[in-house]
Amino acid sequence: MSAGSTPGPTRVPPRGGLGSDTAKAVLFGVAIALLALSLVFPWWSESAANPMSASETSTQEYSPITGVTGTCSPGCTPAEEGPLPGPFQGIKTFSSLGLNETGALYEGVLGLTIIGMASAALALVAPFAAPLRARLRSFAPLAAIVASALASGLLAALQPVAYRMDNAATFEDHGAWTAAPSPQTSFWGSCSPGPSNGICTSGWSDSWGPGLGWYLVVGAALVLMAIALLPVLRARRSRGPGAPTEKKDNTVDSVDASSEDAR
Repeated sequence: MSAGSTPGPTRVPPRGGLGSDTAKAVLFGVAIALLALSLVFPWWSESAANPMSASETSTQEYSPITGVTGTCSPGCTPAEEGPLPGPFQGIKTFSSLGLNETGALYEGVLGLTIIGMASAALALVAPFAAPLRARLRSFAPLAAIVASALASGLLAALQPVAYRMDNAATFEDHGAWTAAPSPQTSFWGSCSPGPSNGICTSGWSDSWGPGLGWYLVVGAALVLMAIALLPVLRARRSRGPGAPTEKKDNTVDSVDASSEDAR
């Protein structure tokens, strides 16, 4: 550099890099694992117990893969006709229990979960697929977020509706349960024995709510949202207080260019 020459603007290294790509890959891998594990565990369960007899308990777990898994203690007996299938032992399909609309909802949830996994996998391999890299990087993460959020959100919002539709077709007295605590009125809840306590009028206490599979999908959606926020957080951190803005850099460049023309 000759004496008296004006130094050029300092070049800022490009943002991103190996570290950010590695972090994204790890997070995409976590999201895929959570979505895959969600298909192994139940998404919703209902448990009933007879307060007068500790040996009488019943649990039913709902899964988009296996259907309904029933567990009945040795002392439990089939329940009276009501808005839920009676206690049973083993695995049954939704349709065999008269839960056709609920089964259709779980099929939709299963499809969304698979779409979420496939989209997250495409986003994971996008940096290595040069011809489709730009398109995959913008579309695949968004599709994974939307599919995962819809899978968990739609099940929580629509399962009570599907239950009401199923029981309206199966049970003549289903209307008595729609104004009291039951899976027809909420995705999660509980009730104690009482004359007007929904499904607990038969003398059994009851509780119902999301299972581990549902929570895993919610966790996957949150991880995918965190990946989407990474570029924003990185941009804020790289700018920081006192960092030169693009406008200032352009001004410096124009001044340097004018000095060169004057010489």
